[in-house]
Amino acid sequence: MALDFVVPMIPPEPPRRYVTYFDEVKAMPGNGQDFYLVGGIAVPMEEIGGVENEISALADDIFGNQELTPQTEFHASHIYFGKGPFKGMEPAKRISIIERLASILASSTGVRRIYAAINTRKLIAPERAAEFAFAHFCERVQLMTTPRSTSILIGDLEDQQVTSMVRDFARFRVSGTPWHYGVEVKNIVDSVHFAKSHHSRLIQLADIYVFLVSHKFGTRKGFMSDLLRDALKEKDLCPHRYKEWPRS
Repeated sequence: MALDFVVPMIPPEPPRRYVTYFDEVKAMPGNGQDFYLVGGIAVPMEEIGGVENEISALADDIFGNQELTPQTEFHASHIYFGKGPFKGMEPAKRISIIERLASILASSTGVRRIYAAINTRKLIAPERAAEFAFAHFCERVQLMTTPRSTSILIGDLEDQQVTSMVRDFARFRVSGTPWHYGVEVKNIVDSVHFAKSHHSRLIQLADIYVFLVSHKFGTRKGFMSDLLRDALKEKDLCPHRYKEWPRS
């Protein structure tokens, strides 16, 4: 007698709603930074509060309060170079702050790390590096999502490319990214939104991530660079999606 086997129904993956916070690091070839970077973190909406609470707890520890002001902002370059509210702070303590923020990045299992790095020295039109970096970043965010998932984009309002990003993103949603093998950007919804970085702990965390990526591509050396490398060597900060272009 033939036996009938019942194949169990596997429920589809539930849709996820992300908010992708992003920032940029401009190329500065004169300082050894040839790459124009756009990168950030895609955070499931249900996890935003938890990640915010972790960063706010660090702010309370460092600044004595959790207010969202320029005086209590975790800005990566200010921490690393001892500027703004970190002026006069011991190097080891500044590195420990970056390490603690990196630990939040590494331990938040639902958070997706994404970047696009454009080598300006290999571009025929280096003045288009910002456009290319943003387009590749949008592609990686799109590829990070599943068919039933969506995200919105929130960037740093201080970015000089705000107007261009809004215009370009609208075009990507209509006709895809601007090359022959471009990607349809369908799962990133609405427009690109912007906020001042000192008003958002998650934009600050995105800034930390892009700074750490830029450290990989840059040529910083010396005492602080060595301290940072040693502090991060056990942290898993590998990207979930990335693009480095051109490759040749």
